[in-house]
Amino acid sequence: MITLAVPSLAFSYFSNLAQEFIDEAQRRGQTVVLHSTSGGREAERTVLEGFNRVLGDGVIFNPLMLEEEQFARMERTSQPTVFIGEHLPEQLPQGSDYVRIDNIGASFDATSHLIATGRRRLAFIGAIDTAQGLQPHSSGSMRRDGFLNALREHGLRADDGVVQAVEDWHRPNGFAGANALLERVPEVDGIVCGNDDLAIGVLAALRRRGRQVPEDVAVIGYDDTPDALFASPPLSTISPDKASLASTALDLLDERIRGYDGPPRTVDTPYTLVVRGSTVAAVDVAPTDLTPAAEATVGSPEKEPTR
Repeated sequence: MITLAVPSLAFSYFSNLAQEFIDEAQRRGQTVVLHSTSGGREAERTVLEGFNRVLGDGVIFNPLMLEEEQFARMERTSQPTVFIGEHLPEQLPQGSDYVRIDNIGASFDATSHLIATGRRRLAFIGAIDTAQGLQPHSSGSMRRDGFLNALREHGLRADDGVVQAVEDWHRPNGFAGANALLERVPEVDGIVCGNDDLAIGVLAALRRRGRQVPEDVAVIGYDDTPDALFASPPLSTISPDKASLASTALDLLDERIRGYDGPPRTVDTPYTLVVRGSTVAAVDVAPTDLTPAAEATVGSPEKEPTR
């Protein structure tokens, strides 16, 4: 039996990812116990320290609120552990491994795509003020950095890129963030969002303001949740290979459970840029471009484990 501990199933990404783990485990004849750490920092600390009692043979854990120093201080995890998510320290505890996605590279690719379609007045929605302790391990900072890196790489001033903070990554936050952004920078013509839920909120705000997508403003998300295909217009997005992430994490955990006790391993799993109607270049927009069938993909390369 394996415990999968994720921050909250209220996020589409984590509910979809949990299903990938459950499906893959069932194919292997394994059982997954799902544990939500929506209680925050103390709930995550309970997972890291082995619950009140050890549950199952091992744990796959996506921390969100714990400080990196807490992981760095640990000599060994309480049971075989594979971490997923972002912002873990380089030095992992003995008995653990780490499976991740290149958030900076993926956001770089998403932003580069908007630039390739002719957008020049770009913004990122999804930064969370970590100074207030709201989400010290948010992937928002990494995706923001990828956005700014792309501006510099393509000859645009990073200072010209507008970063819009939000309180969280749900649809109402995207709606509020877009309205705040457009009050500050009404001429924005491309928006990179921290996730698909934010992007769907952004699309709603743009419709409310009479802004056409993609003719006036292009919008791209991240996560490729099921709703992305049915947004209006269908949402371009970064699609992490959730199946690869699940199978890789389960492989590493199985090796730990069976006795492997080597140094911690870090493995990057691939992602794909999925192009749909929300980012079609203005000169190319036609009715057929905005259907779910109008989809192109550009993949990230496979990466080798690092030890």
